[in-house]
Amino acid sequence: MLLSLVTILFLPVHVAVFAIPATSLSTLYQDFSVKHSWGNSIPSSWIYHSSPDPTTLLTLHFRLKPSNFDQLLGNLSQTSDHFHERYGKHLSKTQADELTRPTEQTVMEVQEWFKWHGIADGIVFSNNSQGITLTIPVSVAETLLNTTYGIYVHVSDTQNQILRTTEYSLPRHLHAHISVVSPTTYFGSTREMKKTNFLEPIRIEYDATSNSNECTSAITPACLKDLYRTGDYSPSLTTSAKIGIVGFLEEFASISDFKSFTQNYLPNATNATFDVVKVNGGLDDQSDPGVEANLDVQYAAMAWPIPLTYYSTGGSPPFNPDSNSPDDTNEPYLDWLNYVLGLDELPKTISISYGDDEQTVPADYAVEVCNLFALLGSRGTSVMVSSGDAGVGGGDCQTNDGKSEVLFQPIFPASCPYVTAVGSTTGISPETASAFSGGGFSRLFSQPSYQSAAVSTYLSNLGSTYSGLYSASGRAYPDVSAQGQKYQVIVNGGVVSVGGTSCSSPTFASIVAYLNDFKLATEGSTLGFLNPLLYANPSALNDITSGSNPGCGSKGFPATSGWDPVTGLGTPDFVRLKSIRNM
Repeated sequence: MLLSLVTILFLPVHVAVFAIPATSLSTLYQDFSVKHSWGNSIPSSWIYHSSPDPTTLLTLHFRLKPSNFDQLLGNLSQTSDHFHERYGKHLSKTQADELTRPTEQTVMEVQEWFKWHGIADGIVFSNNSQGITLTIPVSVAETLLNTTYGIYVHVSDTQNQILRTTEYSLPRHLHAHISVVSPTTYFGSTREMKKTNFLEPIRIEYDATSNSNECTSAITPACLKDLYRTGDYSPSLTTSAKIGIVGFLEEFASISDFKSFTQNYLPNATNATFDVVKVNGGLDDQSDPGVEANLDVQYAAMAWPIPLTYYSTGGSPPFNPDSNSPDDTNEPYLDWLNYVLGLDELPKTISISYGDDEQTVPADYAVEVCNLFALLGSRGTSVMVSSGDAGVGGGDCQTNDGKSEVLFQPIFPASCPYVTAVGSTTGISPETASAFSGGGFSRLFSQPSYQSAAVSTYLSNLGSTYSGLYSASGRAYPDVSAQGQKYQVIVNGGVVSVGGTSCSSPTFASIVAYLNDFKLATEGSTLGFLNPLLYANPSALNDITSGSNPGCGSKGFPATSGWDPVTGLGTPDFVRLKSIRNM
């Protein structure tokens, strides 16, 4: 039986079919090599529930390897280096699509693989897409990937059922052509980066002038504008410097709470609004505001009148084993990235306050997501990500590779070298590191050159402390930090005091949105990928030299002079950042 193919692609590529003996193809397509495996274990917090009906339809996403990704990374290195003549000359969507388009050989190999398995009708490939989307019965997916799918439930919510496998394979020769297949082994425990919150009485009176004594007990936009010196700036090219907030897990941003917040805390932005874009079946339930979503949009609004968009990304609804319709793939990062990279005009600044323990994210999935963040940077978008709220690691910090070693646990996507990871501080004079500020060293991504000198200095001073508990050659994070405790957020008409790096990321993003506006007005381009600029100009940030981030039974890394894996290079100083030569 020929099976239909549902795709997100448009223009067909017609590839000649070569005559290959059936016996040779059989050998080729049955020579499987594992793409990713969790071994004999099930990822933490998930429990096997049952087997799916083999006729249940499953939507598989195949990410094809791009033809010239090394060239794209080379371009990103040049356009994000403010000493290079190509600095700020970001790629257009057309140029980026050209570099990331799969080769004709890749298209042909995947097409022939599908045909061998009786999947022929409706196969459509586009000239500029990195992936295809295929809807087939679970039984056929299991044959394609040499695997067995199961229905799993989360220990904290047994109604949250997902369809996953603990291992999948591809024919050996297709590893050179396919980056990742989903949903497969990513169990998607994406969580909000908020450490604490508690109710406080709503403040009826409000003084628009920050008071240092008041700011020690409650953080408001006035406190942050004063502390990070943005109060006098007036954006001029607001329609071009858009800011985006990415939301997952059915977190909804309330319009009425947003209006109350601006009236109480942003008196110069009482007409502020935000757009909601629903991605991959995302919802917008205004009767169920989320603390995370409200926090993100309310503090990103400090950059008003720069336009603000909240992306409500689907993925939380449970898989229904009795349904003969496609399941919700619940691949939040890929779902959102696929959507936003399809836009002709991107937001210039993005904030993401979510993450997973790096070891819980399949390597193929993490690398693909990280590469797509690089693609965002190449097109001139600056991406901020919360660094996590568990210091050097939460829980028992045991590895999930069967050895159960206690090691520091990095957070993804903060550990991706193509995002700006934002840690947390507290206190006004002086600012110190928040004890929960996530930081450390990736065990998946190698250390990028832009931070090697700063990290080397820190590690030299650290000496043998914690030797063996972290990867000294890994990508180090956070890159920067900002206030992260006692934020006043309005939820359901009342004030909630919130702490966490989820506060820090939108705060830093609001300042970057101002910087992007300034650079557009003065040089006609945006900052794009920020890290090379920041590490080359550490004096433009406020160095945080006290505090630590305990976890995993340790005191954590100490904050010191210069970069450290607690507060990064420090907190923003808008005036100094704006003054960087050739910013």
